[in-house]
Amino acid sequence: MATQYYDIQDSRRIFGSEVELMKFLKSLLIKDYKIYEMQNEQGTMVPYHAHAFTETILVLEGMMRLIIEEDIIDVYPGQIVTIQPFAIHLAAFPQEGGARFYLLFAERGRQNLFPSK
Repeated sequence: MATQYYDIQDSRRIFGSEVELMKFLKSLLIKDYKIYEMQNEQGTMVPYHAHAFTETILVLEGMMRLIIEEDIIDVYPGQIVTIQPFAIHLAAFPQEGGARFYLLFAERGRQNLFPSK
């Protein structure tokens, strides 16, 4: 059986509304999580790297292309990608306008914020 290095989910399915999503994100700030709002322009790339912790990405606008291990994934607004610890990945922004997204990291542990289906 192949290792699953990532999971993609729809934030609307998980939270039902943007208000509930924002409440959830606010609650993370008091639980040792870091949330970064990022904007990358078209043509930029974050080179291959890995982390010793789970990385969660929530795309807000635009499109992000990820290569995680050997899989190529396009991520669109409202989608949440959870990348497992030590999975080698890169991010590219091929579309006009780039992408705006949140990066979520747990300061302690390797918690998966959004358990698999």
